Amino acid sequence: MFVLLSLVVCLAAQPLVCETVTPDYVHRDTGEPPTLFECLGPVGQDIARRWLAEHPSYLLRRVQCSIASDPGRLRDRIESPRA
Repeated sequence: MFVLLSLVVCLAAQPLVCETVTPDYVHRDTGEPPTLFECLGPVGQDIARRWLAEHPSYLLRRVQCSIASDPGRLRDRIESPRA
């Protein structure tokens, strides 16, 4: 199973303009994405914090963890220009 962490973020200056992003994160030592339990816990929160630090004009609305067997298809389904 593949776990994909996604963030629903909105522009700080225009809070009604939101989108879903999927930060590319893998463990440095294994190259694997986070597990479901890591996604739901502190690891997922740390990924969100790092993404927000790199994109200060956004506000976090939600962290989501999704599971699928086909990562490309899951990413295409989750990412959207508007959340």
